[in-house]
Amino acid sequence: MAQEIERKGPGGGRDRSRAYRLRRREAAADGVRRIARGRAESAREELAGATGRAELAEAIHAARKDMKKLRAVLRLVREGLGEETFAAENRRYREAGRLLAASRDAEVKVETLAALEERFGGEMPQAPARAWRAALEGERDEVAGAAEGEVGPRLEQARGALEEGIVAIPSWPLEGGSWELIEPGLLRSYRRGRREWKRTRSRASAESVHEWRKRVKDLWYQLRIVRKARPETIDEMASRAHELADRLGDHHDLTVLAADLRERPEIEDRAALAAPIERRQDELLAEALELGARLFAEKPKAFRARMRAYWLAWRA
Repeated sequence: MAQEIERKGPGGGRDRSRAYRLRRREAAADGVRRIARGRAESAREELAGATGRAELAEAIHAARKDMKKLRAVLRLVREGLGEETFAAENRRYREAGRLLAASRDAEVKVETLAALEERFGGEMPQAPARAWRAALEGERDEVAGAAEGEVGPRLEQARGALEEGIVAIPSWPLEGGSWELIEPGLLRSYRRGRREWKRTRSRASAESVHEWRKRVKDLWYQLRIVRKARPETIDEMASRAHELADRLGDHHDLTVLAADLRERPEIEDRAALAAPIERRQDELLAEALELGARLFAEKPKAFRARMRAYWLAWRA
């Protein structure tokens, strides 16, 4: 789960240069640039190769994931980049991702309702659920249809941003060949994830869950980057972070679905439709807090010392 699948290169073999992990014998700064360039190139190729509506939706989803991974790389080396470069590069990929967001967001609501019906179908009033599903599907198709007219300019803008990013990455002002470049960002992700876990445990809200999820995803992606330092241990931690991010992501999707329901006065029996949303969110939150207790059991200083020891032993 935590291991990156290496993509095929032009000759059909695996393109190891894009592996989302640092190598033992490469300078950390060089490895970070290689990883970032690989994600930007992958996102660009995803957007360039899609044709039909279904293929385009899949390509947009994959490209946005690549850009999220790239932004996690940026956060990992934020101190090394400096605030000005970090802010500019982070803004580049954030805005490129937003250009592609609308059709995916509409699709997620349809998928979230379908999963809810599969789990609690017997408890949900059937006619209102069908009416709601039809409305969501209609809006999804409308967004997709509108996107087809807008997709050319939006894709061109996103691809343009990626092209500019690919050109800029080799000039990232990174120095240092080892742990000093990696440690501050990794420690920050762990510390912030732990802080948001405590905040959510104390008083959960849609905002705290969403913020916790973002910090956990940063940690998950960054652990994958350093996984080779101690694969058997870091893989387990990364897999736990992935599982936690999935729970929190499902919780957030249900928050978005509940907000959509509140804005539909024409749907009958909304309270009965909202009840399973709340119930599922309670289940997901309980599971997430339990996973968080295991993932963030260490104090940040202990986490830093352990990861540093893994790294130094690996690079020795």
